[in-house]
Amino acid sequence: MMTEKLFIFILLIHFLADFGLQTHEQATNKYKGGKQLFYHVGIYSLIWLIGANLFLNFENSFYFAFFTFIAHYLTDLVTSNITKPFFEKKDFHNGFLVIGFDQMLHYLQLYLTFKLLL
Repeated sequence: MMTEKLFIFILLIHFLADFGLQTHEQATNKYKGGKQLFYHVGIYSLIWLIGANLFLNFENSFYFAFFTFIAHYLTDLVTSNITKPFFEKKDFHNGFLVIGFDQMLHYLQLYLTFKLLL
């Protein structure tokens, strides 16, 4: 039962933090690195710092958020740079293929980090 709750939790929090709280400015400029990517990943990681307390103690929640910040930053930096040319050419199929892969990497990182810290 814990595994199912954790799985649903990861899906919901990730969706909220990665899509719901990401601004248009962040989404369209994070490929540059810089402050828009930093803001996006900072807010994302803060949500995880708060949310992870449902499953982890505060110390492990902090480690979780710290590792998630690094992993999410690197993943988004790489995948947004791969995605950008596809969207500029209006090649939406391949652009969304990369976004799908990006999401798979995020979910895998979140799940493995929780497993490590639980």
